[in-house]
Amino acid sequence: MESLAERVPLIERQALVKDLVRCLRDDTGSGALVIGAAGTGKTAVVKAAVRELGPRGHVFRLTATPALAAVPFGALAPYLSRLPDGELDSHAAVVQAMAGSLKSEADRPLFVVDDAHCLDPGTVRQLAQAAATGAAGILATSRPGPMIPEEFLSLWDDGIIAKFDLGPLSRTGTHQLCEQVLRADVSPWVSALFHDAADGNPLMLMSLIHHARNSGALGFRHGVWFLLANPDMAQVPAADVVDRQLRSMTPEEKTAAMIVALAGPLSLAQILRISGPKAVDALDTAGIIAVSAGHDRLVRPASPMVGEIIRHRVPAGRSSALRSSVLSLPSARAAVPGSALNRLRWSLDCGVDVPPAQLLQAAVAANTALDPATAARAAGAIRDASFLPDARIQLAYSHFILGRPDTASAFLESAQPLRAGRSSYLAALLAARLGAVAPSRHLPADAGQLPQEEQLRDGTAVAGVAAELLSQAWDDRFMAAGTGLRELVATSGGNSEIRVPALSLLAEVLTAQGRLHTGLRLDGEAWSGARSASLALPLVYEDLVVRHCLNLIRAGDWDALGTVLDDYAAREPGRLLYSGGMLHLMRGYSRLRQGRMRESLAEVRLGVEELSIADPLGLLPFAHAVAAYAAAAVGHRREASKHSLAHRQLVYREPQTLRLLAEAYSHAADLGDGPDRSGLEALARLADQAQHEGLRGVESEIRRLAFRSGDTSGAEALALSSSAVDGPEARLLESYARAVSACDAVDLIGISDDALNGGHALLALEAAQQAERILADDPERWRLTAVQRRVHHRLVEAGMSAQLEVVHSDHGAALTAREAEVLERVSGGATNAEIAADLCVSQRTVEGHLSRIFAKLGVGRRADLLDAGALHPGSFHSGTPRP
Repeated sequence: MESLAERVPLIERQALVKDLVRCLRDDTGSGALVIGAAGTGKTAVVKAAVRELGPRGHVFRLTATPALAAVPFGALAPYLSRLPDGELDSHAAVVQAMAGSLKSEADRPLFVVDDAHCLDPGTVRQLAQAAATGAAGILATSRPGPMIPEEFLSLWDDGIIAKFDLGPLSRTGTHQLCEQVLRADVSPWVSALFHDAADGNPLMLMSLIHHARNSGALGFRHGVWFLLANPDMAQVPAADVVDRQLRSMTPEEKTAAMIVALAGPLSLAQILRISGPKAVDALDTAGIIAVSAGHDRLVRPASPMVGEIIRHRVPAGRSSALRSSVLSLPSARAAVPGSALNRLRWSLDCGVDVPPAQLLQAAVAANTALDPATAARAAGAIRDASFLPDARIQLAYSHFILGRPDTASAFLESAQPLRAGRSSYLAALLAARLGAVAPSRHLPADAGQLPQEEQLRDGTAVAGVAAELLSQAWDDRFMAAGTGLRELVATSGGNSEIRVPALSLLAEVLTAQGRLHTGLRLDGEAWSGARSASLALPLVYEDLVVRHCLNLIRAGDWDALGTVLDDYAAREPGRLLYSGGMLHLMRGYSRLRQGRMRESLAEVRLGVEELSIADPLGLLPFAHAVAAYAAAAVGHRREASKHSLAHRQLVYREPQTLRLLAEAYSHAADLGDGPDRSGLEALARLADQAQHEGLRGVESEIRRLAFRSGDTSGAEALALSSSAVDGPEARLLESYARAVSACDAVDLIGISDDALNGGHALLALEAAQQAERILADDPERWRLTAVQRRVHHRLVEAGMSAQLEVVHSDHGAALTAREAEVLERVSGGATNAEIAADLCVSQRTVEGHLSRIFAKLGVGRRADLLDAGALHPGSFHSGTPRP
């Protein structure tokens, strides 16, 4: 029966197979060695090479096992059937029999050996001699390092056979393997986490994929596989590979492997006090442990999966004895990340009475690392009454991360009385995240009675003003919030846990207000200290990532944004179960702002699904709003309606500075392919509200949405709001609004060119389409051809759809009051100059009003306009045409 190792797909191995075949067909050599750790796919590669090689001379397949290694010429026994039993131990007799057998072959035979490191010495010598004389070729696999037979290495040194090293899969290869095994699209965060867990080992990856699917940790939703829970890595079917390795180890090697799995990472100096260098090298070569480079020389399991498998294989009594030996080791000079939590789990497994201070410290570290299961276990083990309030806060946080808000709220309520300082700060932050209780309820009674300097020193100020502001627990008065944040930054001193989140939040408020230069400067300062400021605060780092991404999106710095998202995903695969939706949303939102609507929809679809599984930052309503608009933009009306409805049914939480814009996206998605008066009025109200709150950047985006939907009556308001926003795109947007207001196609064509040259492709497309709308019936419409061609090519280069209709016609829309006045005067026979003088506006403004009236009434000539006015006298004053 075919083993799991033989069914490993040849992801990223096709080039190696071709090289092997080329080597075996070369008459100047005698074969090849394929070297790799257990599970890297050596067997599958060799089988594929033999198939590719096709019909040729006799192929001898030798079975190499640890049991046969103890039998002289055991692997060759099936091919020595003519040799009398009494002569099987005779080297000379076997040599003679082999030579005779090989000479009888018409073509040079090929010996294919899997696991050559398990061959007995006699068989190794016979195969090496046959290859050296050219009597036969060999194709063998072997584990790396000292396990490779010396005779085969000598053949390689002499150039007689080739050697190919088989490493782990790349992250891309892991993703391809996941999709090949699961036969459907797979969330990239699934493959990222699996790649990290198995360190790219194909056998372990296949086993983990099957186990996760069968256990329900993987779920299939809307055609894509997502991770619903962290799988139990110790129970994968391929654990038997590690079991066999453990059984074949020396006692010294086994002890070292168990200690590294239970207590690692450890320094190399600590391990060498338990086990000798030879045993450490053997474990490293076998792929059981990994020793880092550099002066630190840390020793850890070769992969998290290997570590978990070994940890669960240690008997309880043996585990306690090993723990005693580790406690006798001198402590490392510096704390090793991850080792404290591993040792805590080990202590709890052994039933050791851990001091409550250590348990609380471990719970904080686990929650900060987004490991809520370990945090809950540590905090739940605390029995000391003086530590219970802090423990319950950590229990509340762990349940909140796991998506259990009711349980989290119950633990938070039971955490009274709180001590001033960090405990009350965390409680207030969590209370605001839950949205169920006011953060001020979780402040200690004496929170405001200390001098400010002392408050900052003991953390009480953090529990007060900082908790209120950093948790987003303010109302819609963003100007007031900005003032409070400035005061907090000014008084935070050297406390980075207060200063950095406050700076980040202040930067977000400023960029939403349109003050990009100042906001980006503060954001850069906050981001440079983001890691150090969030080392002991659950979800604060993710909060900082979101705000940094929003600021980069507003600035249009797409390269920097991509770097932030890629770096997070590469460095933090273990956190992606809880933060992967955030990354998809930020990337999808940036695509929308670039006009790459199809890519935006693809990303945000994944984000919505990921956030439906885990959404500790409360981003799902915003994701639905973005998805609704992107779906509407590409013509997926049913999907747009579904997301828009979902957005309205959820309580909006984050990002607060984009709450109004999220509502606007939802309304704009509902507008469909043309203007709807109630929807446009809703957009106008949202824009006015953003203006009232001082969010001029948000206001400009909302008014721009109305423009795209076919309502150009707000051109002057868009010009005014964009004039209050920093940056070159805002200057172009202001010119764009004024050109649309004046129906100046020539200016719009120039603005489209300038926007393209400045990297603002979406604005270039909008300007070109507005110019096309104005010139729809113009005899000089040919002027648009050149700019359309340039826009088309540039959009294709940027990955956008050049056929994207972001600007809708306003045909059928109701006339504004001013447009109705103009129509009434035209119907009365007045000229443009007379109308301009009568209304106290420029003649160019009158021409702009007439152009919009043409579009709304669906006419192309002034004579048609006169007929329309005569047929419906006074019908446009109310804003709604008569039937």
